[in-house]
Amino acid sequence: MPSSETERKPCHECSSRLQCLIGRQSDAGRAPWAALVEERRFRKGDVLQRQGDAAQSVAVLKVGTALLQRTGVDGTPRPVAMAGCGQALGTGAVAGTPEDLTWVAVLEGRMCHVPIAALLRAGGTGPEFLLSLLREEALARTRLADWSGLLRLRGVPAQLASALLQLAQLQRSTLVRLPTHTVLASLLATTRETIARSLTQLARQGAVVRHDRWHCAIVRGPLVALLEGSQAHAGEVPRTGASRTAAPAAASPAAPWAAASRRVPPVRELDLVADAAAVRRPVRAAAAPVAQAARA
Repeated sequence: MPSSETERKPCHECSSRLQCLIGRQSDAGRAPWAALVEERRFRKGDVLQRQGDAAQSVAVLKVGTALLQRTGVDGTPRPVAMAGCGQALGTGAVAGTPEDLTWVAVLEGRMCHVPIAALLRAGGTGPEFLLSLLREEALARTRLADWSGLLRLRGVPAQLASALLQLAQLQRSTLVRLPTHTVLASLLATTRETIARSLTQLARQGAVVRHDRWHCAIVRGPLVALLEGSQAHAGEVPRTGASRTAAPAAASPAAPWAAASRRVPPVRELDLVADAAAVRRPVRAAAAPVAQAARA
C-alpha cells in the first residue's frame, strides 16, 4: 500500500499540473478543497487500486509507473495497459461505483490524493470538476485502446516498439525508465527471453540506445518505421503450399466444373446424331427378313 507519509505542495508549483485532473482546475474552483490535497509516496509492488473496491479518494499519479490489470470470469488478473504521469485513479468514487481495474506500481513514485467524502462536503464536484473528470475518462479509454492495439502488431519487436513509445509518452521523456522484463513479457504475452532478444534487436537497428539495464533512450523515427512495416505485413494473408495449390480452384465457384470439362472431351451435337443413327441401323436390318417372310 502507499506510504502514510504525506507532503503538501501547491498545485501551481507542480510540473505535472497540466496533465493532472486536480491541477487543471482553476484557482477559484480548487480553493474550497485545495487544503485537502495530499501527496503520498509509493513503492514498487504496492497495490494502488484494487478492482471491485470502492475508492476512498480520487488520486492522480504524479511520478512513477503502474501496471493495470483486469480480472476475468476465471478469477485470473491479466495485464491490459500501463499508466504514468497525470493519470487518475479512484474516479469511480465520484459516482459511488466500484473500480474496474487493479493498479500495481512497477516503479516507485508519488501520487496526489483528495478524500472523496471531504471533497463532496466541500462542494468540490462542481461543473468544472465534472467536465475535467469526463475528459480524463475519455483519455483513459483512448490509452486503453492504444495498449490493446499493440497486440495486433506482427512480431514482438514491433509490439515492444509500440510499448516503448507509449512509455515515453507516459513518462514525458525520451529517456525511458524500463520496467522489468517480466512485466513487459506479461503485458505482451511472451517470455522474458523474447523481450531481451527484442531489445537487443531494436538496439542494433538504432531504434533504442541502452544506457543500462533499466534505462534506454528511444529514437522515434526507427521505432515508427518499424510499426509501419509491421502494419503493412499485417495486411497480407500468408499462403501455405497447400493454399497456393488450391488457390486457382477456389478463385471461382465454376472452377471445379471447368477442370472436369478439361478432362472429359467435349461432346458435339453431330456426334449425338451419328450415335443415334448407329443405334437405329441394326433394328432396320433385323426387320427386313421378317417382312420378306410375310410376303412369301
